[in-house]
Amino acid sequence: MDAIRLLPGAQPFFYPGGPVGCLLVHGLTGAPQEMRWLGQHLHRQGHTVYGIRLAGHGSTLEDLRRATWREWFLDVLAGHEVLRAQCERVFAIGLSMGGALCLLLAAREPVDGVVSLSAPYEVRDWRTPLLPILSHLIPLLPKKPPSPEQAAFQQRVMDEQRRRGEPAIGHVSYPAWPLTAVGELIGLLAEVRAGLPEVSAPALLIHSQRDDVVPFENLAGYAARIGSADVQTMVLEHSLHVVTEDGERDRVFDAVTRFIAQHT
Repeated sequence: MDAIRLLPGAQPFFYPGGPVGCLLVHGLTGAPQEMRWLGQHLHRQGHTVYGIRLAGHGSTLEDLRRATWREWFLDVLAGHEVLRAQCERVFAIGLSMGGALCLLLAAREPVDGVVSLSAPYEVRDWRTPLLPILSHLIPLLPKKPPSPEQAAFQQRVMDEQRRRGEPAIGHVSYPAWPLTAVGELIGLLAEVRAGLPEVSAPALLIHSQRDDVVPFENLAGYAARIGSADVQTMVLEHSLHVVTEDGERDRVFDAVTRFIAQHT
């Protein structure tokens, strides 16, 4: 049997700190690395930080093809329990699909706050009803070649990695979309939308107008349906989808820090 190895940047991370716990959740086809700089920032504020790895991520595309949204949510639940066992307060913070998973957690568990970054509210594509058939015909849909903007984003990430003394591996993500995973995402988002009125914890929603993966309009769907009386939004103007690694990341990190401070 071939040895199972994680890709560089796919390792989960845990930074022990004070009584406030921060659960960090990455996005679909991504890896914990995309949340690591935010985690390091929050740890410097004295918080305990746990960046989890979702099932099927950071290993092989075949692993992701077999994963289900229920497994991803169980990973989030487990991470929440780890922090709840040792922290007085727990905040769930997720990017993209990770943001949706954190909102589902907030609908079902007593978190002290939830932060959703670049999260999809729904997938609008005429091919969606055909996914059960397409996933057998086209198991893996290669991602489009990077646009000049996306290539520039990768360069910015590598430049920052070099500045920090890290390996310059760029943003870590699978090169294709398993259509089974897209189907699981659609199922997850239906659960999230149904649960939004049950979210009573304070919520912070951050999205960029230039998001190249999840259209900016998705922000409004969440803002309108979350049940909490305390819903804050922040609009970025220059970042692409992965706001935790792009040029406005310091604004994001500061906003998350302020949000946590407001509710502790």
